[in-house]
Amino acid sequence: MAHQWHVAEQNNSQCTPPPPEPTPTQPPGCNPPICHLIQSEVFESCHEIIPYEPFLVACIFDACSMDNVNIGCTSLQAYANACAQAGVCIEWRNYTNGQCNFTCEKPKVYKACGPQVEQTCNAWYNFKFIKTQNEFSVMGDIQLEGCYCPLGTSLMSSTSNYCIPSCDICTLPNGEWKEANETWVSNCQECVCDPYSLEIQCQPVACQHQPPLTCDQEGQVKVVETVDCCQMDKCECDVTRCSTSKITCPVGFETEATMGVCCPTYQCVPMDVCVFNNTEYQPGANVPEDKCKNCVCGDSVDTQTHLHIIECQPTECDTHCQQGYDHQAVPGQCCGKCVQTSCVVMLPDNTTHTIQPGSVWIPSGDKCLKYECVKIMDQLIPIEAKTVCPDFYPEDCVPGTEVISPDGCCPVCNSITKPCNVTKGKVYLDSNGCKSANEVEVTTCGGSCGTYAMYSLEANMMERSCTCCREVSTTKMEVEMICPDGSKFNHSYIHINKCGCQRTECVTPEATQVTRSRHRRR
Repeated sequence: MAHQWHVAEQNNSQCTPPPPEPTPTQPPGCNPPICHLIQSEVFESCHEIIPYEPFLVACIFDACSMDNVNIGCTSLQAYANACAQAGVCIEWRNYTNGQCNFTCEKPKVYKACGPQVEQTCNAWYNFKFIKTQNEFSVMGDIQLEGCYCPLGTSLMSSTSNYCIPSCDICTLPNGEWKEANETWVSNCQECVCDPYSLEIQCQPVACQHQPPLTCDQEGQVKVVETVDCCQMDKCECDVTRCSTSKITCPVGFETEATMGVCCPTYQCVPMDVCVFNNTEYQPGANVPEDKCKNCVCGDSVDTQTHLHIIECQPTECDTHCQQGYDHQAVPGQCCGKCVQTSCVVMLPDNTTHTIQPGSVWIPSGDKCLKYECVKIMDQLIPIEAKTVCPDFYPEDCVPGTEVISPDGCCPVCNSITKPCNVTKGKVYLDSNGCKSANEVEVTTCGGSCGTYAMYSLEANMMERSCTCCREVSTTKMEVEMICPDGSKFNHSYIHINKCGCQRTECVTPEATQVTRSRHRRR
């Protein structure tokens, strides 16, 4: 319709209306169910008073032509308002399945039919707009849907949203209210809503007498503050008055801070440790309290110091020593030690024999073997010396002369005369307990040489000629030696290549007694 109202401009021209838009056609087959609520029995009591057909056509047109699914509620609301103005109140929104709900701001509630002018607790307002017949009276006769105070409550004023159970109230300057006989404190005034005049009556707040207050804790200061409009003394904390010095705790104790009224207090509390020689030990740790005791930090706690107790057991010393060793005390130590005092020889039959240092022992079953106990560095080591007998051939002996050498080791005899020659054999060399890695060939010179003694007439004395079987040609040889400690070295020895008879000095132990005899001729 706006285009039908023309406004004259300064140049007296008129607005040119746009060409009319074509009337939208209703989609075929559109039949919104919410619109048929108008012609249902919900609005039946109003059908005879106000025809519903125009509203039904408008509802169908809007619902079928617009995208808003709730547009049909507008037509229903328009028909319900028309019915209400005609004096017929219709409760229709509960039949729309929530599609046309009406929400009110609390505490007000929805009413389908209510007065246009709601009665309030303001008597002047009620008298002028409700009870007095004037130009506003027609509004009081119309019942329309809207938000109203719940049953049993009244609207405090036309400009407020307070629904109160009683109108016996006093209104505060900020628009709030207090019930009759209600008391409160405001701006240090004790106020009450007078039930007779419904006016606010106030008087200064009465302050109670406060007993003397003492602030004697560390860090406390006395201040005056206003509490509930009354000045009162109060103790407050000033941390700048707290002491900054801390205590030093002994070993095994730690500093624990406890917060007092204002300042922390410090004290030494025991730790879960043992203390020995100004050293802390955790429970279960070894404590070197006594050399002759095994000491550990136990789990039990001393009732006086509250520290853990050191538990000790005597040290068990092993005094057993192997053969050849004796247990001896060691100065400065709890337990002694095994000290070697003799050599121990293991014999082929797995038996052992003890030899004192510096002595030699010859087994009874083998005269060719002897053992000597010598001290090398700080150790006593048995040295084995074995005599290797030269090859003995009884067929080379003068019968009846076979005997054992004086040391009881090797067989010897008077040999049948043989020329001087080299005799060979194989043995292991032994030197200071070190033995050759392999057998070596040893050689000897043996045999008879010409030796004689005769009287010389010319010299009037005995003439002697002595020769002996000895080496003529030799070679220096080397062999690798292995010692008991695993060390090795090379050892030189003499090998005889050739033997021969060589002259030597004839030694006469005593002067030969010469007995003269006279030979007579006959």
